[in-house]
Amino acid sequence: MVTRKDNPGYVRKIITAASEKGVAQLKQALAISGGKIVKELPLVQGFVCEFPAESEALIAVRDNPDNFTVEEDLDFKLCLWPGFFFYPPVPQQPPYQKEPPPPQVFPHQSIDWGIKRIGAPQVWNKLRDRRIKVGIIDTGIDYFHSDLKENIRDGISTLDGYPSYRDDYGHGTHVAGTIGALNNPFGMVGINPYVDFYIVKAFDKKGSGKLSDIIEGIDWLMRRQVDVINMSFSTSETNQTFARVMDMVHKRGIVLVAAAGNDGGTNSVNYPARFPQVIAVSATDRQDNIASFSSTGPEIDFCAPGVDIRSTWINGGYKVSSGTSFAAPHITGIVTDLLNYYGSMPPAQVKEIMARGAVILEKLNREQQGHGLIELPRIIK
Repeated sequence: MVTRKDNPGYVRKIITAASEKGVAQLKQALAISGGKIVKELPLVQGFVCEFPAESEALIAVRDNPDNFTVEEDLDFKLCLWPGFFFYPPVPQQPPYQKEPPPPQVFPHQSIDWGIKRIGAPQVWNKLRDRRIKVGIIDTGIDYFHSDLKENIRDGISTLDGYPSYRDDYGHGTHVAGTIGALNNPFGMVGINPYVDFYIVKAFDKKGSGKLSDIIEGIDWLMRRQVDVINMSFSTSETNQTFARVMDMVHKRGIVLVAAAGNDGGTNSVNYPARFPQVIAVSATDRQDNIASFSSTGPEIDFCAPGVDIRSTWINGGYKVSSGTSFAAPHITGIVTDLLNYYGSMPPAQVKEIMARGAVILEKLNREQQGHGLIELPRIIK
C-alpha cells in the first residue's frame, strides 16, 4: 500500500468506476470516510483519491471489483545517468512573459555527434513544408530558450503547485533540443528543426512523476492531436490503467516512443517502453557500443545515441548528459522526419519504415539493439 509522504495516515489510489452509479457510491464513501478526490481522469473515467489508511470506505471499494478498479498511482523516474540531479528552481512565470534574451553559451552553431550519427544533416534539405506535432511529457521546457521558443506551440503543467510548464530541472529542455532545436546561427540544431512542441510538465523540480499526472498530460496531448509522444521516463511496475492508456493512444494513431531505462543488464526494459504499443529505445555510445547503464531485453525496438549527448538546457544554456532519456528523443526526431517526408501514417507503418533504415551493429546482440541503429539517408532519399 502506498502512503502519502506528506501525510502517512492517507493512501493514494487511482479508482475507476464502472458506471455513473459507481461514481456516486465512490463520492459517498469518500465523504463518509474523510477521503477526497484529488484529480479527475476523464480519459480513463477515473479518479485519483486519497483515503485514510485502511478506512472502511477504501476496503469496501477495493473489495467490490465488479463496480470499481483500484490501482496504485505509480511513481516514475527520469531515465538519465547517473541518477538524479537537482538544480536551484527557476522562478515560475506565465508562459511567454517578456524578458531579456538569455546570453548565448555557444555563439556558433554546432551539431551533436548523435545527430550526425543518425545522418540527420543529410536529409534536412529533403524535409517538406509540413509541421509535425510533438508531445513531450517531462519536466517542462525553457520557453525563453533562443533555440526552442519559436517551435513551442502550447504547454500545460499537470502538477499541483506548478502553474507554469517552465522547466526548473533541465531534463525536458534537453530532450526537446535533440528533437527540434532551431536551425539558426548559434547554439545547436535538432534532428527536425521544423516541429511544433506541445509540452506537458508532469515531473517536478526533483525529477519525480506520478501516473495520474502523466495520464492527464496524455489526455491533453490527444485532444491537441499530436503525431508523436516522447516519454523519457520509466517504472518497473505497471497496472491495468496504464496499459489501457497506452493502447488507447496507439489506436488513435499516435506514435509512442520511450526510453528503455537505465537498469543495465539483460531483460531489464521498464514501462512504458515494455508495452508492445511503444517503441523501446536503448542507448549507444560513440563507438556503437551499448551503454553500460542501458536496459536491454526482447522488447527493444531500436538503439540510438545516448552517451555524452549535448543539447539545450535551462537558463538559455547547453549541457552534455547521458541516459536512455536522451536516446529516445533521437528516435522521436526520426519519426518526425518520416512523417514530414512521407505524410501521415499509422504507427505500425512508421516502425516498418524505420526498421528498413536500421543498420545492425555487429558488436551488439538482438536484445541490445532491436532492429538496429537507424540511419536517415537510407529511408529519406
